[in-house]
Amino acid sequence: MTTAMIAAQTGRAANNAVRRTGASRLTLLMLAPLGVIFVIGFVLPLVLLLRYAFQAPDGAFSVDAFATILQTPQYAALIGRTLLLSLITVVCSALIGYPMALAIVRGPRSIRGLLLAVVTMPMLTSVVVKTFGWSVMLSSTGPVQQALNAIGLDGVRLLFTPVGVTIGLVHTYFPFMVLSLITSIAAIDRRTEEAAQSLGSGPLRVFWLITLPQSLEGLLAGAALTFVTSMSALVTPQLLGGGKVTTIVTVIFQQATVAQNWSLAAALGIVLLVITLMILLLQTMAVRRVLQR
Repeated sequence: MTTAMIAAQTGRAANNAVRRTGASRLTLLMLAPLGVIFVIGFVLPLVLLLRYAFQAPDGAFSVDAFATILQTPQYAALIGRTLLLSLITVVCSALIGYPMALAIVRGPRSIRGLLLAVVTMPMLTSVVVKTFGWSVMLSSTGPVQQALNAIGLDGVRLLFTPVGVTIGLVHTYFPFMVLSLITSIAAIDRRTEEAAQSLGSGPLRVFWLITLPQSLEGLLAGAALTFVTSMSALVTPQLLGGGKVTTIVTVIFQQATVAQNWSLAAALGIVLLVITLMILLLQTMAVRRVLQR
């Protein structure tokens, strides 16, 4: 190999190194705004939350807030009620969202756009407006209550009850379930379903053995999103619950604004954050297990 060839190869290697360095710097420069937003919007609030959670009124280190949560049975019941409401919201969202996702992906073209609009409209409307609308509909003079009275269920009340709160939560967060399912259902190879049908399997058997397992990843993702967002909801339980249906978030709001107990509010926030991370971890593990099948 001549000296000229060695010099040319060295020059090309140097140019490639310069290009890679320039690309790396450009990537870091483009990611810098995202990093700033992450630090300001997540890291700093989390640091302040931890500070207040472990701080006594006199400024000294203290775990009294967490001790209060552990030693007070009402807080255990509060957390259980919040988890139950979120779980019911997930189940209802799945029962409503799965048929809608199937219809959007495989239904006639004439109704796909309409169904997609029904799904996306709640996401484009303020949660305050939606919740206020439900409070009017579920009130004693609203159409829902009037319909219940007409069929002899005048003793049933939905406003300021867990059922009313669940209705509002499902309407607000079921789009997350539908949009997650649409992607998974659209990726299913229809030929596997057609092959099963040609071998004598009925529609229900095909759905249970082929369609549902292959869309399980989207179902789990939608369940996690719906669960986490409904568990952290404030406006819907506050307005539709009317103070009679409390969740961990409404209590955090009351402790921070009314009682001015920042330490207890921050400790409850840490508990909520830990529960959220555990749910996301379980969802990730479940998805990995599904993908490994």
